[in-house]
Amino acid sequence: MATASNQKNPYPPFHIVLMVLTAAILINASLKYIGGLGQNNAAEKEIYEYATQNGFQRSDYPDELVSFFKHNEETKEFVLAYPSKIVNFRADLTALNDYEDRSVPPQLVQWDLRWGYLSYGDSVMGLRGSAPTALSMAAVYVQKDDSLTPVQTAKLAVKSGWEEKPKKLLSDGARSMGLTVKELPVGDRLIRQALGETGSAVVCLTDGKGFSQAVVIRGVDEEGKFLLNDTVSRKRSEQSYTFQELGSHLKAVWQYTKSSQTQ
Repeated sequence: MATASNQKNPYPPFHIVLMVLTAAILINASLKYIGGLGQNNAAEKEIYEYATQNGFQRSDYPDELVSFFKHNEETKEFVLAYPSKIVNFRADLTALNDYEDRSVPPQLVQWDLRWGYLSYGDSVMGLRGSAPTALSMAAVYVQKDDSLTPVQTAKLAVKSGWEEKPKKLLSDGARSMGLTVKELPVGDRLIRQALGETGSAVVCLTDGKGFSQAVVIRGVDEEGKFLLNDTVSRKRSEQSYTFQELGSHLKAVWQYTKSSQTQ
């Protein structure tokens, strides 16, 4: 009869179990990093792959730029091309040729490849150019002048030292462009009233939470919700918003109309 001392242990030694578990954990972590980079870091993966294929380094992409992509898939082309475009970039000086519906301000984004890499403040228009882009949309619509692109409004801001002063650009800057500017209290009725005046544009400075720093309210839909041009996201510009959803984010509101001197 076999004794307990010479019976075979049916379980593998503890150190082998520990090694197997450790290996499994490491493999699982590696697969998550390489295969998914989690869903949270898909942008990092795309940037790494694009950089490797095109002779760039991850360090060629500022962290703020990468974060911009992570929060907005629409900026993919703008972000990936950054290292090649930023060197000796020349903004497109031609007038807007894709502005079709003249009954509303044109929909423009600050990261447009025509001007997104233009130096602006301590960064570039694509990351910092919300105010000049909003001003351009409003000015083109009110003045009926397609040459008033974000390139021109950005130049005005730089010349006047207003890159970090969006409120000055959207008020004094607009006046210097020949617009009549009226600051409105933040209120549902007053904004609707301004939108109802033929040929006027409404531009708002926001807190930057949920919307771009500056937006152009282009009208209301059939349900009475506000339609806006967001300078960062075309997707947000395709949606409509109640005053409750929009109003709490507004810091200043201006109505632009054509100056009688330019009529």
